[in-house]
Amino acid sequence: MEIKTEISIQDILNMGKRKNQTIDEHLIKNVYEYAKEKHKNQLRKSGEPYIIHPLHVAYTLAELGLDTQTICAALLHDVVEDTETTYEDIKNNFGEEIALLVEGVTKLSILFKTAEEKQAENYNKMFIAMEKDIRIIILKLADRLHNITTLQHLRRDRQIAIAKETLELYAPIAHKLGMYDLKMKLQDGALKYLYPEEYEAIVEKLNNKIKENRNQLEKTKNKMESILKRQRIFAIVNIEIKHIYNIYKKVKEKKIEMDQIKDLFAIKIITREKQTCYKILGIINNQYNIIPRTFKDYIATPRNNRYQAIHEIILGEDGVIIEVQICSRAMYKMAKYGIANYFPYMKQGKIKNEQELEFERNLSGIHDSLKLKKLMEDPKEFLKTLKSELLDNEIYVFTPNGDIKVLPQGATAIDFAYLIHEEIGDHIVGCKINSIDMPIMTKLKNGEIVEIIASKEKAIPQKEWVETLKTAKAKSQIIKLLEQREEKKKIKQKIEIEAKDRKNLVLEITKSFVENEINITSLRTEVKDENAKIEIEFEMNKQEKLEKIVSQIIQIDNVKEVNLK
Repeated sequence: MEIKTEISIQDILNMGKRKNQTIDEHLIKNVYEYAKEKHKNQLRKSGEPYIIHPLHVAYTLAELGLDTQTICAALLHDVVEDTETTYEDIKNNFGEEIALLVEGVTKLSILFKTAEEKQAENYNKMFIAMEKDIRIIILKLADRLHNITTLQHLRRDRQIAIAKETLELYAPIAHKLGMYDLKMKLQDGALKYLYPEEYEAIVEKLNNKIKENRNQLEKTKNKMESILKRQRIFAIVNIEIKHIYNIYKKVKEKKIEMDQIKDLFAIKIITREKQTCYKILGIINNQYNIIPRTFKDYIATPRNNRYQAIHEIILGEDGVIIEVQICSRAMYKMAKYGIANYFPYMKQGKIKNEQELEFERNLSGIHDSLKLKKLMEDPKEFLKTLKSELLDNEIYVFTPNGDIKVLPQGATAIDFAYLIHEEIGDHIVGCKINSIDMPIMTKLKNGEIVEIIASKEKAIPQKEWVETLKTAKAKSQIIKLLEQREEKKKIKQKIEIEAKDRKNLVLEITKSFVENEINITSLRTEVKDENAKIEIEFEMNKQEKLEKIVSQIIQIDNVKEVNLK
């Protein structure tokens, strides 16, 4: 994917036709003219006509091979928010499918109490829409990609906010969808504005490194091409440079200098078939010295976003350190475009194929976060959990049967139990890690074998668990169990109130129950000679609440006596 500086509607049609033969050029042209007219008096912060932005977004989606409806939605994605156009206008002019895609990416316009609440609700809406149609989130990613390349026209505080959100939310979603190329562009673009000095320093050092090692890299590439040709193996051999954000992250996390990064340069070998990858690996290992403990087989054990390749670091020509990455053409396309690979073959409204379902399962942490949001009153806690699902490094743990399960770093045996199945999590009473009995709140490590011990009865959860658990699924289920336990503790109570009758007396008394979140099950009143007798039955489970409500009622005007029955 290249980022073009100037885009025309013809560029979009040409790219769309090349990547997806089924696109409707006539409809896309009509939508473009409609969007252009709606945005005709609007300018971007750069002073350019506003329509430039939708054109860029649509081009990115055409390059990814998406369908006519998604490209059209990209051209229209800001008209509801920034013009007087309504959802019904789009539906009437271009159909419900396009209107729903536009609605899915339109920000909420209602007012919220805090910035966190607004952000949480916007994410909530976006992800709910995504559950119905995954094209919405890809449209949103393309929208963010162009915005991140034009931040120079915004105030510094807006640059920081947008760049931070891109790193914390949008780039991780692109990763989970397997869209590596898009993810890297989002991360590099965000880093440029979030930490401009560090970004420029890395660019300068990287350019110097490329100049220093260009000859050795070319020699290694040419030699590998020659070796594979002699072995009659067809393969494309490319030189790749580590992305700027990945360099920044490694320097910060490992507290090392850029000179110490061993995989700064890579030789990417792309062959036809999976079996040939291992044959090439053997040939490379016979020709070059391998740096110990750098071999990783992501073909045998794919990453959670379906990335597959063989990685190892070797000493190339003249001692230059190079990472070798070996993959098939199908694996290369998957790493570059992820779920977008399947859109030319998907028919909306039909049963989803296994690849699409697998990617959607990979987003299960986001869906679980939405469920958790309904149980959490504090939007900050929801955002914290959502970002944990997206940002934390992954660990790979195994079931006793050898099945691989992927969890965020710091996850516990309870998180693991809920990942397997909700019923197993609800009934967990113990666990074995590498055949040794361990507490169920033990934090798991990469490569461990975990066995869950479950009972017939549901487990008795503790409130403290919620803070320690890492996955939204486990948190939401534990909160539910805690609430169910509290519900069972509730007992019926009856209170009798004697008072001098007056207007709104009963309303003020019942208001006390509402304010204390106490459920009234029945209410009876009897008035005789201006004296009122009020009998209220209710359910509650906390003694301190009962004492509080009695104290409030006795202070209400005209109340004479309050008796518990």
